[in-house]
Amino acid sequence: MHIDYPTLSAFADGDLDGARAASVSAHLRECAACREEIQFIRALGDALRALPAPSAPRSVIARIVPVDEPLPVAEVPPVEEEGAAPAPELPGEGWASGRRGWRLALAAGVAGLMAVGLVVTFGAERVMAGASTLTLERAAAGAMSLRYETLSTWAEEDGVRARIRYWIPDSLRFSQDEGRFAQVELSREAAGRFEGVADLPPGTAYAAATIEDLEGTYVDSDFGRFWEYLETDAEGRPTLDARRYQLLAAIDLNAPRAAALAREATSAFPGEALFWYWRLTFEQAEVPAASVDSLLAAHAARLSALDRAARDGDPGPVAIHALIRYAGLLERTDLADYWTGELRARHPRHGATALLNLQDILPSQASTEEKLEILERDWARGGAPTTASLGLRYSYELADPVVTGRWLDRHEAGAWRQGFSWGATEARDLIEVPALRPLAERWILDRLSDERDWVGAARDLDQSRHDFALETRRNRAHLYLGLARLRLERDDLVGGLDALERSIEQSWDPQVFARAAGIHRSLGSDARADRLISLAQVDPVRPLEPHLAAGDDPAAPQALSDGQLAAARTDMRGRILAGLLDEYVNLDVGVRTGAGVETTFERAAGADRSVTLVLHTIRPDVVPDEAFALLGLNAERLASAGVRTVFVSEQPDPSPSARPGAAAPFHYDPDHEVWTAFRAWRELQYFVLDRSGRLRHRGEDLEAALRVSLVLAM
Repeated sequence: MHIDYPTLSAFADGDLDGARAASVSAHLRECAACREEIQFIRALGDALRALPAPSAPRSVIARIVPVDEPLPVAEVPPVEEEGAAPAPELPGEGWASGRRGWRLALAAGVAGLMAVGLVVTFGAERVMAGASTLTLERAAAGAMSLRYETLSTWAEEDGVRARIRYWIPDSLRFSQDEGRFAQVELSREAAGRFEGVADLPPGTAYAAATIEDLEGTYVDSDFGRFWEYLETDAEGRPTLDARRYQLLAAIDLNAPRAAALAREATSAFPGEALFWYWRLTFEQAEVPAASVDSLLAAHAARLSALDRAARDGDPGPVAIHALIRYAGLLERTDLADYWTGELRARHPRHGATALLNLQDILPSQASTEEKLEILERDWARGGAPTTASLGLRYSYELADPVVTGRWLDRHEAGAWRQGFSWGATEARDLIEVPALRPLAERWILDRLSDERDWVGAARDLDQSRHDFALETRRNRAHLYLGLARLRLERDDLVGGLDALERSIEQSWDPQVFARAAGIHRSLGSDARADRLISLAQVDPVRPLEPHLAAGDDPAAPQALSDGQLAAARTDMRGRILAGLLDEYVNLDVGVRTGAGVETTFERAAGADRSVTLVLHTIRPDVVPDEAFALLGLNAERLASAGVRTVFVSEQPDPSPSARPGAAAPFHYDPDHEVWTAFRAWRELQYFVLDRSGRLRHRGEDLEAALRVSLVLAM
């Protein structure tokens, strides 16, 4: 049962009362056909507003506007009437009775024009995918205005959130690949239009943004490209700083796009060695082996030209450092050594110089104390995060809690975006040094007391709140495990066991189960150890042995009874299925086979309604080898459980290779229909459909997706 066109049109215009609008909104969440219809209605309105409005022949105007009313002044040259076809007879009272009837008649008359306008405005792929745009414009000093317009189901949200990473040039430190962070809620100004203002400093050269709903459940990343702001010059062209940070951001946020941006940047700024360095880096991985020599020769000639220009000019520290890297990549040690000396002499306090100094420290034969003294001097000059990380590493060798504490504070202050392993890696390293264990316990307690801000900078721009929470809990499990070990070593049995149980409760992690079992076994708690080993042993994805090998006091595998294993499987199923998604997905969307045959996702997934694991990516070469290896490791389990695996890519692989997954039977989604139906947002995601076709899992971790698939198939 579908909603009639006039009602959908009224809903799109915001003309329905609250109860009726809520009813239509609920229907749209379940009905793909009506969602497509309302997208058409909104697209029509947007396209017509974007098109110039020529004056109509007066013979037509006279039938609409009474002759005693003044005619509106045309803002564009009037259309010539000479030779025009006779105006059609227009309905009288029915035509003038309401704007909705006029709109319907107009829609029928300009459908073809609308389609052309949409493709010109948004691009063909945007029309198919729902056409969303985010505009970032400098509104005033310190302010950036944002406007988000969408034809998707987000149009009826009360508000959305923009999350932004931005870069400001720093006279002492260029390699700010981390960027700074801002977020702002955009209020709904009309159906499908949201606006707001973000506080971004006047010096911002580049910004990348995503949009999400206020709960952080779904993300719009412009098909993985990210929305962008680039500082421009007086002629409207991106500045050099904007291009520099755009490329640095792409390397971190969207690696497949970085190669294309490097080519664009060398075209716009052919005298910048940084762009040529990155272009060569990407091209070496793309060209056939037979073409490598000619590629290197062309770049060697380019390096020579850049070297001559730099010697005749006055290059800054960023340009000099880029020349050093470019020369090193081309194995021109003479040029690299020359410009290294120049960088140190001309810009001793710059972050690029600090990086070169660090590179000299690593292979040197100096003692740990001498290396730390050098790092102290470097820290006093620039305070680079890399210096803090290296100082912390050498402080472990010194095993002085005061020195390590100082470097730990510096490291923490410089770690702008503390990833999911944040804290656990440092805790493990501290625990390995007996003299630093009191410091390790304080460090762990500080991390556990820190409630991670899921809206803030710790979460990736293109990561959902759900996946952020999963990864955070996994990290906390390992922190609690370290805390348990520390407390038990100082005979705090109650505190140690409490931390141990908390580590087990955080998430489903066979490695944690195995390590906790080893600790329980060492305490004589064999029954609890057997229970934890049974949980690790029934895990459907990873075998038990690697976890045992990596554990503390590993518990030897025990011969468990059928009853113990059955109870463990029940526990596993309950824990993994708790909190799964339950979303409708339109599976009748178009895809193409590798041979170019058009089909639908539903047919690609098979008619037998199996549990389906979907690997969805921007391009096949984005999928890491480890993912294909893990799929291969579990292929027999998936097949015996009846789980079907479907590979979907937005684009074909630009350079197919003999990688482990090169022969995977990818289907292609050139019109972004699968992307839209599954509400994807990043370059690689995994989805799981149950036997009824409902979406139960959307995530970024293949191991978790495999686990959900196999449990659903039980």
